[in-house]
Amino acid sequence: MTISESAAVRAADTGHLWHPWSPIRGGERLLPVEGHGCRVRDDQGHTYLDLRAGTLNATVGYGHPRVVEALREQAARLMTWDLAEVTTVPAAILAERIASLLPAALTRTLFCNSGSEATEAAVKIARMWHRLAGRTERTVILSYADGYHGTTTAGIAATASPFRREGSGPLPDGYAHLTTPRCAECAAGARHANCRVPGGEEWEEHILAIGPEVIAAILVEPVLSVGGVIVPQPGRLGELRGLCDRYGILLIVDEVATGFGRTGRMFAFEHDLEAPVGPDILTTAKGLTGGYAPLAAVTVRSDIYSAFAQDPLLGGLRHGHTTGGHATACAAALAVLDVLEEDKLVPAAAERGAQLLARLGVLSEYRDRERGVREVRGLGLMIGVEMSSVELATQVSQAAQVRGVLVRSFGPVLTVAPPLILTEEEAEFGAGVLIEAVRAVSAGVQS
Repeated sequence: MTISESAAVRAADTGHLWHPWSPIRGGERLLPVEGHGCRVRDDQGHTYLDLRAGTLNATVGYGHPRVVEALREQAARLMTWDLAEVTTVPAAILAERIASLLPAALTRTLFCNSGSEATEAAVKIARMWHRLAGRTERTVILSYADGYHGTTTAGIAATASPFRREGSGPLPDGYAHLTTPRCAECAAGARHANCRVPGGEEWEEHILAIGPEVIAAILVEPVLSVGGVIVPQPGRLGELRGLCDRYGILLIVDEVATGFGRTGRMFAFEHDLEAPVGPDILTTAKGLTGGYAPLAAVTVRSDIYSAFAQDPLLGGLRHGHTTGGHATACAAALAVLDVLEEDKLVPAAAERGAQLLARLGVLSEYRDRERGVREVRGLGLMIGVEMSSVELATQVSQAAQVRGVLVRSFGPVLTVAPPLILTEEEAEFGAGVLIEAVRAVSAGVQS
């Protein structure tokens, strides 16, 4: 990109583009123009190792020839068609492929365009399913207080975060929040002798206080992503599965960020639930197409799907989007799944994740609740480095970028979630740069 071309793009950006989840401010932004593998190059010619996979979605890296060719071929043949009226080859084959990866009961997939849309669809499906069975009082959706399920109405209502809810009201009724499975003192950075982590007993008390007869579903992430890369203790998802079974509640597992290999299993729920046990409804998005096209999936049990034949107004699901299940996006997803399986990227994610966690463990020497690193945690290639403040996290992210490595800074947590194709050498280099960035910022803070 020439200097004049770069200047023209930046003028268009500052003059016309509204960036989501971003303060309106002056100053130049990073302008990536090209990517290959785990690296991206900006308009100034600087190359960076991407340890954030864009925003956790570039699972097979940039410019993967197999995915690019699948996009080209399908776009040239038939870019898409509305699935309300017809079927397309990529959408049908992808739905079958997803079913093959899941417990036997999860057989039917509704496609949409984003994780937020998947949340909306999942909530509507859960409530309508109960209504079709005559349980019209079951409308409440329970979710973790610190969970994140998107930015549309259902997603915002499903979190207790003031940062996400403020100004979005009036929000709909029918949502309540479970205590996040994390020690509150640890989250606050307070000194304490013993950790207390909420779990099944406390959640059951909350369910009984609300009244299980009015609860339609429990909606949770197996690993909380935007909420701070919080990895619940083993067994927590199993406890929720048991509570749902006991009280006739549907379990919706949000794997928008974790699905398709990110945590070292094809789906993160597999760390806690062994087949044939699984969720009743599963939402996925980011890793589904590896970031090459917008696509999300809502996969449900076969009996949930079949119940909609009794809908009195349509005899089916009254929900969908014109470009949901876009044929070209589905073709990209099929190519991504081929790469994941043939290149064994899921076990690779577990191996590289263990390497990064071990290497980043040296940051414990900078552990300081007030001026440094609070905790390093993660599962597979979804790792969080929690700093003692938002400002410190931002400084470390900027210091890493100057040194040629990109990590995601959101709140006080640095998210390390690279493409699953990350090599051992790239993991070592990236971890080294991040450690150096923490040391540099820590030295500045202490001085």
